[in-house]
Amino acid sequence: MICKVISTIEKYGMLRNVKSVAVGVSGGADSVCLLHILTCLKDKYGIILKAVHVNHNLRGKEALRDESFVRDLCKKWNVDLEVFSVDVKAEAERLGIGEEECGRLVRYRSFASLGCDAVAVAHSLSDSIETMLFNLARGTAIKGLCGIPPKREPNIIRPLICCSRREIEAYCEENELGFVTDSTNLSCDYTRNHIRHKLIPDIAYINQGYENNISRCMNSLSEDTDFLEAEAEKLFSSSVLENGFSASVLLGGHIALRKRVYRRILSEHMLKDVNAKHIALFEDVVTAKCSAVEIGKNLYITLKDGIVSIGDCEKQSEEWQSCFEDGKAVTPSGVFVLQYVDTVCKDAVDASKIKGKLYFSSRKSGDTFTFEKRGITKSLKKLFNERKVPSSERNCIAVLRDSESVVWIEGIGVNAPYLAKDGAKEFFIIKKEG
Repeated sequence: MICKVISTIEKYGMLRNVKSVAVGVSGGADSVCLLHILTCLKDKYGIILKAVHVNHNLRGKEALRDESFVRDLCKKWNVDLEVFSVDVKAEAERLGIGEEECGRLVRYRSFASLGCDAVAVAHSLSDSIETMLFNLARGTAIKGLCGIPPKREPNIIRPLICCSRREIEAYCEENELGFVTDSTNLSCDYTRNHIRHKLIPDIAYINQGYENNISRCMNSLSEDTDFLEAEAEKLFSSSVLENGFSASVLLGGHIALRKRVYRRILSEHMLKDVNAKHIALFEDVVTAKCSAVEIGKNLYITLKDGIVSIGDCEKQSEEWQSCFEDGKAVTPSGVFVLQYVDTVCKDAVDASKIKGKLYFSSRKSGDTFTFEKRGITKSLKKLFNERKVPSSERNCIAVLRDSESVVWIEGIGVNAPYLAKDGAKEFFIIKKEG
């Protein structure tokens, strides 16, 4: 197995120009195996090791047991150890994230604080396969099917990534290496554990060689991804303009490349993860299905004069228009659909009163709105003033029109002449998706 680890280290240049390595050690079989192998190889590569243990304080006495085990192990093997104790539950509440995500952030923050050239973590081939299956179930793109990468920038390395959990446990047994077991790993309450204890055995029943087969598949997908990413980089570079991106250049690239470019652009402007919905909205703008679309709070993608740009509402509040396609219309404030209903309700539109085709647009000079109960007609400008709508947001508000007049205004309702009343034969409401 050491030969397999050496091959992985060499193949991916994990210890190239590396003098010091922080090794994450939880006390489990994987991390104990990793520390032992790197201890055996430290003279070969001329590296200094420092073990790191992070106590999340989530499992009471068991967590203290793990910490004590790692301390004794590192003392026995003469490896420097740094222990971090963090109240992950409190930190997760402070950050407004889940405990699992918070634990990961805390661990990598602790690793980085040591200032070593590289950080070695004990992810295995089995972990990588579980990750691939988890991502597959969530409907991932090709990158999510590549599993866990052997290296991650800036300095994370995974020397055991080509070794299965079975091989790791066999190595521990052969070398008489003790380890501790996290009791939460035995429960199927967590999705990843369910995959490990329920799904994986079924796959093994179908094909005992599934690990090598899936590994070969993931490697092939990784190669394809590397090629596509390189081609997407070329498309990105050629589309860049001083004030945005050329829509025509982007459209000259295959959709697989465009999506990667969209993700890169969006990642530079959005704090949260970019998802498939954001990518689809970006494509709607580039293909001119709409001229502006909201992708986040006060953040818009717009198309003007063949240039795609992304920014806040104040900068992107130009006039826009969006027609219905497949029953949907994409606007700066979201995607709207018309839903036909069986009974007349408060905000139903009488379909018989529509002239020509329906479409959404920004406000227009001379637009007016009539309130049914009061019979009062006001200009949109006056309405927005009364409701204290910021001037930077007014052109982003969706206005539904037919060929003659305003039918409906986002946040205000149905214009009185179009309201459905008792006796109407066909009527619909306007709904916002999401």
